[in-house]
Amino acid sequence: VARVRSILGVKRVGHAGTLDPMAEGVLPLALGQCTRLLPYLTLIPKIYFAEAQFGTLTTSGDKEGRVVGRSLGWAPGPESLAAASVWLQGAVWQVPPQVSAVKQGGRRSYAAARSGQAIWPAPRRVDVGAIRDIAPTPNGWRFVAEVGSGTSIRGVVRDWAGLLGVAAHLSALNRVRVGSFKASFGVTLEALSQDPAGHVAPWSEHLPLARVPVSQKTAADIMQGRVAALESLGDESRGPVALVRGEHLLAVVDGPPWLYQAVFGEGI
Repeated sequence: VARVRSILGVKRVGHAGTLDPMAEGVLPLALGQCTRLLPYLTLIPKIYFAEAQFGTLTTSGDKEGRVVGRSLGWAPGPESLAAASVWLQGAVWQVPPQVSAVKQGGRRSYAAARSGQAIWPAPRRVDVGAIRDIAPTPNGWRFVAEVGSGTSIRGVVRDWAGLLGVAAHLSALNRVRVGSFKASFGVTLEALSQDPAGHVAPWSEHLPLARVPVSQKTAADIMQGRVAALESLGDESRGPVALVRGEHLLAVVDGPPWLYQAVFGEGI
């Protein structure tokens, strides 16, 4: 986020979900007033290519953490890996890793862990839609995971290894999709720095809301945030919807009864 601010010269930059420092892949960013549209984007499912390594359990659940457990010898085969994965799928309870962005007692878990405190975040309900394409590797296994928001792939690997009776940690992670945002839409920071203007998509490419065109007079009232301008929407449709004039997004409203959720002044 900081580098994008610098490259594009935009102060207001928001992100749709964190990405571990060791991970690669898709991180949707919104610029300027478009940061107010983040709650309305399609951001699930999240799809990851992941690799796990046998032999060590770490504090963070990945290769960057301190080793706290080891196992030797037996490496589960494809049948065992697949059988254990069944217990990790669906709406399940997961304890986030100690080194995570989850807050515990008002403090980020990773901050507590780095200061030497042994704090376990509270379990939370997560959605693991599918674990597929499971295949052993010389040092562990690889897989594809399709999950909902808040699911930790490091936690999936930790719990998977526990079911198998071995120590393991996440060794590689690549997020290839976040909802409607695919890796093919993405751009590296290096490419962005070479062509800052050529890689920013307009709001219209990803906002999934129904669009309601309005007249010029109504548009003027909407940009002033006047409630009376919403009376013409009636009660037949349901929000949230995007109010537009030509190619410009003027506001997002929800209802009925219709209320403004975001007003964009001259439009974006």
